[in-house]
Amino acid sequence: MENLEGKILAKPVNAIVVHSPHSGRSALLSQALAHTQEAGVHVSQVISIAELDGLPAQGASWRAQGIDIAIAAGGDGLVGGVVTHIAESGLPLGILPLGTANDIVRTLNIPLDIAQAAQLFISGKELEIDIGAAQPAEQAPHPTNPSPEGPVLSRIPLQKHGYFVHALIAGLNVQFARLATNVVTRQRYGRFTYSLAALDVLRNHRSLDVDIQFTGLALPQTKQFSQRQGTAEPSTSMEQTTLRCRALQVTVINAPIFGGAWHLSIPGAQVNDRLLDIVVIEEIVTRKLSTKLAQFFDLQKQSIAPESSEDSSSFAHNPADLSRIPGIHHLQAQGITISTEADPQDVTLDGEVRGQTPMHVRLANERLRVMVPR
Repeated sequence: MENLEGKILAKPVNAIVVHSPHSGRSALLSQALAHTQEAGVHVSQVISIAELDGLPAQGASWRAQGIDIAIAAGGDGLVGGVVTHIAESGLPLGILPLGTANDIVRTLNIPLDIAQAAQLFISGKELEIDIGAAQPAEQAPHPTNPSPEGPVLSRIPLQKHGYFVHALIAGLNVQFARLATNVVTRQRYGRFTYSLAALDVLRNHRSLDVDIQFTGLALPQTKQFSQRQGTAEPSTSMEQTTLRCRALQVTVINAPIFGGAWHLSIPGAQVNDRLLDIVVIEEIVTRKLSTKLAQFFDLQKQSIAPESSEDSSSFAHNPADLSRIPGIHHLQAQGITISTEADPQDVTLDGEVRGQTPMHVRLANERLRVMVPR
């Protein structure tokens, strides 16, 4: 099998397909498998992600069994779960977009059409992308407390670590995930689950006092100069920078597309720039939150708004902060450590509750190879 970007994956191709019965379009699994086989892929195994719970990383074992590609048939959470098994094993990833938002697929320009996506396993190219590594974190979702005010139900051992492709989030998204990934809620509300979960979180949200330490903080002007000179690696500062504030959400982003069909994009973020994008939303009056987020996602129209006492930031503007919107910070770094005044707090990796604070997040040493359009 060729392992260079731009080369066609050689035939025959043996695949393991990992799926979730709870993915948004899981009813199309049989159709997706048929398209995969029609494309020329030999599907050696089809397993549910739940069968992998509690097992060590399986990537090396799958390769030893003759598997050429691991195919994630589901949404962003399922992709993250599969990647935790194949990260740094050399096994490439294919994606059948059976999720609801499919933000990872959108970031990589993989077709949402299942038949077209399946063709990529043979006719596509391998793209190397960054992935994030988090500690402590697990491969499988752990039992979460349905009440954010209460203690966590399950402590994650400090030595455990997990990977993510899209984003790692502390704060609002954890409350959202408790509702949106609940099987009973999904069965009852179907495609309206995400909207109802979002409304509930906005009504009942709570903030966290966070302490964030950045390592390898990117220097924007120097980074741009380095790119003009053809240097692949970003220029970073070795000095440790700390941000302390009361925040609604801390988001560590690898794949920049958010919001599913809304196709919101983090300004300046790339999936293979060897940087993590960290977006911190401070405690903001709810009626102003949507306006500030709209400004943030539309960089062309961002303006420096005058700060009222209500909007004043607890973090003097850092030269590395790419945001010009009071109450929203956007920095790029190679790693961060997140702690709160009430550790441990649950954290989502690719939309699933799989980690806890205090947490160290960094780029994985080895990039992930993904089949994408040529």
